[in-house]
Order: sequence, then C-alpha cells, then structure tokens
Amino acid sequence: MKVMNHISYRKENGFRGLGDLYLPDTVTPETSAALLIHGGGWNALDKSSFAGVALWLCQELGMVAYNINYRLCGQTPWPACGDDCLDAGNFFLNAAVPEFQGFDRKRIVVIGASAGGHLALMTGLRLPPERVAGIVSISGIADMGEDFRENPGRYECLFGHMPSREELRQAEPVSYVGKSSPPVLCTHEHHDNVVSIESANRFLNNLRARGNTAEAYFYDKEETGYSHRIWIPDSTPHKLYPDIEERIADFIRRVMKK
Repeated sequence: MKVMNHISYRKENGFRGLGDLYLPDTVTPETSAALLIHGGGWNALDKSSFAGVALWLCQELGMVAYNINYRLCGQTPWPACGDDCLDAGNFFLNAAVPEFQGFDRKRIVVIGASAGGHLALMTGLRLPPERVAGIVSISGIADMGEDFRENPGRYECLFGHMPSREELRQAEPVSYVGKSSPPVLCTHEHHDNVVSIESANRFLNNLRARGNTAEAYFYDKEETGYSHRIWIPDSTPHKLYPDIEERIADFIRRVMKK
C-alpha cells in the first residue's frame, strides 16, 4: 500500500483543501475508488480522524481512497464545508493530475461519518448521478429537521446564526434526491446519543417513498457515554467495528457491479 499525502483539490484553502490518496499494492484500470469525508460536527477534526477507514478500504477491499479535509464552520459557515466536499468530489472524478491516473474514476463511492455522513450525502447527491455508484452515511446527520429539533446549537455554529427553515432546506440531503440518484446505505446504532437513529430513519423512509434505493444497517453495541458506537475502543487510527465494515463492504461490492 502507498499513501500520497496532501494532494490539494482547492489551493486557496491551504490545509483545509488537502486530501490523502491511499493506493493498494496493485492498481489497475478496474480498481474502484472512494471519496472519504471525516466527521466532527462540521467544526472539528481533520482527515487523520478517518484514516482507519481509508486504510481498511485500501488494504482489505483493494480500493483507492481519497480522504479529504474541508473548511470548518467555526471559521467559515455553511455552505463552505459542503462546497469544499463537492469541489473535492469533482476534482477526484475529473482532475487530470498524475496521482489520479491508472484506476477507475468513472463511478466512485462517497463515504462519511457523523457530520461527514451528512456531507457525504450532500456530495454524492449533487455530483452527476452517473458518476456515483453509491453513498454511505455512517451514523450521519441524514435528516436535518429531526436533528435540529434535538440539537439546535450545532446548527447555529454551522450557519453562523440560527438558520431559517429555507436555509435548513438548502442544506437537507433529501432536497437533492432525484429519480436517478445513487443507492444509499445508512448505518446507525440504535442508542446513538450524538445523532439519533431517527435522523437516518426519516431520511431512508423519504427515499423509499420516492422509489429510490435506500438500505439500512441498524445495530446495538454495549457502550456507554456520549458516543456514536462505531469505533472499536482504543483503536488507533479509529477502526470501525467488523460488522459495520462487513455491511459497508457488501454494499460497495453490489453497487460497483451495476
């Protein structure tokens, strides 16, 4: 495996416009690729916090992974982080740079966790649908209306003020769902106390009512404290529980065949 650090998709953003490219030992024109988006409440962390997912995709599934940073809302409010992730997705798909040659960029998978799950949905649903094989939201904020009712403070940070209903609508993933939107998988722990599972439930039900492919993996973990219950305790870098990895791997293999 090879890691190519700090490939810039948006130079004016400095560190926040960088991504790390993970390449498996064998790369062919058929090697599939994923765009990875870290969490942190839109206001914390960076690509290093999602390195464990990139390593897993690369080492276990033989995929290329582009693991990105984005501007945090504490410095630059919405839509900055959403625009950055969309720019990174378009860059990954289309940029004629040497690092992105030799593997399959015709269709990618977009994966994120927590706030990164929201950004993965917003990115995958706004990229050209024929270029996105699938979207994975791991304990993500999928339905903002539900989450806003429970956690209004995080939205004041995201927008730089308490958002209006129209501002929330413009940041809602479901606002960008169309007939040709890619398949979506939402994974979530039943007792997640950071983002309620109802956020995923409401979003998936909305997709199904529209006739879109919407899959769920809901599960229970024996953890305590304020937690999504997605990471193996004390793993460095953070590593997803094996059953979550298995479910995501199954989804990726199926959508990449279509």
